[in-house]
Amino acid sequence: MDTVDSRENWKLIDHLLETEQDPWRIQMLSQLRQHMQAECGGALEELMSTMVAEPVFHNWSGTTDSGAKGSNDLKAFYSGLISSGSNRFQYAIERIVIGDDTLVTEGEIQIPFSGAMLQTMGRTDAQAQCFYATKGRTVTFWPFSEDGKIIGEDIYSSTTELQEAVEVNLNPYIFGESI
Repeated sequence: MDTVDSRENWKLIDHLLETEQDPWRIQMLSQLRQHMQAECGGALEELMSTMVAEPVFHNWSGTTDSGAKGSNDLKAFYSGLISSGSNRFQYAIERIVIGDDTLVTEGEIQIPFSGAMLQTMGRTDAQAQCFYATKGRTVTFWPFSEDGKIIGEDIYSSTTELQEAVEVNLNPYIFGESI
């Protein structure tokens, strides 16, 4: 059985930060790391502080964009994500492309759902006390403002359907834990 562990999300970032010399690239990578740790650790205010005042997210599926626009929408989105527990995803980043004002990340993603949540969505074979995860590939563009804050996310992702989510072990990250 797979284990979903958010600590995988920033391993490549940490590796790049070990040798990066450019202050601007260090800023972007460090801000992204802080953003991911706050999101996966459920620290909403810290998460919001990594972004510009009115962030814009694009979550693309074909030609449909379901991303949150603006601070209020994004806070509501993240609050729901955190309360559902699906913020404890694993995004095993395999590649990071660093541009002048944008980072691009690409890798495998596993998004956990509680069995109880899946039951409410019609998945009758899910056991309430267990966790299940969808799996797929994701590419995310992370644009940055001149002061080093994240402007938003442009996410392109393809994952398995909820009916195909498989049982996983969950190793949750606690925001602020020493790693």
